[in-house]
Amino acid sequence: MSIKVDPRIIRTKAMFEEALLELMQEKDFKKISVREISERSKLNRATFYLHYYDKDELLEQLLDEALVSLKESVKVIRMEYDYDCDKAHPIFVRLFEKIQERSRFYEIMLVHEKVPYFTEAVMGIIQALVEDGSQYMVEDSIKFIVPKEISNAYIATAYLGVIIWWLKNGMPHSPTYMSKQLTRMSTVGPFEVNPYLK
Repeated sequence: MSIKVDPRIIRTKAMFEEALLELMQEKDFKKISVREISERSKLNRATFYLHYYDKDELLEQLLDEALVSLKESVKVIRMEYDYDCDKAHPIFVRLFEKIQERSRFYEIMLVHEKVPYFTEAVMGIIQALVEDGSQYMVEDSIKFIVPKEISNAYIATAYLGVIIWWLKNGMPHSPTYMSKQLTRMSTVGPFEVNPYLK
């Protein structure tokens, strides 16, 4: 049985999180004080300490919640795994939509690398996604000529690079459009006609 959280607590925590993100756009985390977070949130320090031991706990909760949500969104479901290069794969759509939902948060963390270990954690989630996909390909009798470990590392790094490019450039395309491009590059590559085939 799930325990209901008081909406006032949810609202208060959201205000502290928002204040922290605003401040992280302006300065390094280590230079931010609890007093500044409280002032920016228009709440007092006593209220802050009712919910968090210190600013590190606030940041940790913020990052953990984002990672759990992102991981949940990119779960590979066997029934939706296919090789149609002309359709935006639903896993990629969920990935880009999740990042778009909290674009400012992801821009702060991934583009400006305010918390380097967060980038590593996101990379770990993407690597798990790629590894799961590769396993389905093996089960479908698709053979790898490049060692799977090298292939997976290459693909995961490329995915994260595309996400960072998208955020850095103000998300110029929709999640569906980006998902379709990633699907195509993951299946047949970026070319209309393979230039290496004579």
